[in-house]
Amino acid sequence: MDDPAALLREREVQGLRWFLFAMIGATLVWGIGGAVFITGEVGKAFVLGTGVFAAAINAALLLLLTRRRALELIGFATVMVAFVTIAPSPLLEWQAAGIDRVPAAYVIKTGLSAALVVCALSALTLRPRYPLMVTGLTLAYQLFLLALALDDPRTILATQATWQEHVMDQDVHLGKVAHSLGLTTVTGLSIALVAWVARQTVRRAVALEQANSQLRRYFSPDVAQRIAEANADFMRPGGRVRNIVVLVSDLAGFTPMSRALGPDATLKLLAEYQARMTAAIFAEGGSVDKFLGDGILATFGATGIRADAPSRAIRASIGMVRALAELNAERAVRRQPVLEQRIGLHIGPALVGNVGSADRLEFTVIGDVVNLASRIEQACKVTGDAILASRAVLDAAGTRVATVERGSLPLPGVENPPELLAIVDEGER
Repeated sequence: MDDPAALLREREVQGLRWFLFAMIGATLVWGIGGAVFITGEVGKAFVLGTGVFAAAINAALLLLLTRRRALELIGFATVMVAFVTIAPSPLLEWQAAGIDRVPAAYVIKTGLSAALVVCALSALTLRPRYPLMVTGLTLAYQLFLLALALDDPRTILATQATWQEHVMDQDVHLGKVAHSLGLTTVTGLSIALVAWVARQTVRRAVALEQANSQLRRYFSPDVAQRIAEANADFMRPGGRVRNIVVLVSDLAGFTPMSRALGPDATLKLLAEYQARMTAAIFAEGGSVDKFLGDGILATFGATGIRADAPSRAIRASIGMVRALAELNAERAVRRQPVLEQRIGLHIGPALVGNVGSADRLEFTVIGDVVNLASRIEQACKVTGDAILASRAVLDAAGTRVATVERGSLPLPGVENPPELLAIVDEGER
């Protein structure tokens, strides 16, 4: 999935799913635990009922989440159900302690620690709004409990921040209440910040993955991977000499064909042709150095040390012939003219690396092996073969493949032309 917005949305769905699963488990534990430990019949029935009811609502929200719609509504509903479930706990504890015997100051001292758990779980969605919502609800509810405590005539404002006065007696120390409210605020904001940072991290990761995918459209997989993982040394101009196999291909009669087709149809034809050819090259671990109009310059062993590069190059050339045969079959159905290609293979040392400046680099290969492979491809015009390779390629491959000897044909600009062999695809005979 290349779209960052779509991936973030999918991540939010996953986070909501975890959030809902956690809430279903928590509300069931809440209901069953309350039924076991609460002594009052009314309180026991209330906790059990709210726990089971909240679990049922969360299960319904989980089912609704499978449609991947109204995510914000599901998120807000999950937060509200969780909060409404835990909100009565201070009042239930006060009731269990004895409303007649214990002043309302008790409710502000029990706290609402479960709200922090809900706040943390809501951050799984990578949406800061949910932790902020839980924090706001918690603060508002704590202020309500404070007002309830101060409204009780039995409540006394403590003069000292002592454990005895603030916790055990009817006294309420406003400084400790303010400390609790401040701690809730800071914790909630911190969790919201963590959710925001996580969301930005995922966004950047998606953008990097998208950029890597785009690189693979311009470069072969090996080169794209090396660029994505490159260190400073790799991104400097320079290179090294390697023994590589160069494959050069070209379409026969493409220039007059492109004139007849026009620019749009020509580009469409090239896209269809090049997609199939590069697939055959990539399947054997080759790298496409560049497209030269209708021509392709590919290398084997340039981006990694491959002892079997010659064999891979031969298999790739045969794969290209087969891919073109499939394309021509489709073109015949569409009543379009068939395409003919020529492929030349040669092996030899070449300078492999980055050329250009620090601002504009191109990973390429430089050497006589490239020029000679191009001349061998041109020699296909004379022999009428689809694939011509130098004897050195066949010797280095060490694999048995059907060939026909063509001798040492004269090649323009080459003083000592190599012995050439036509590679025959036995599967096409």
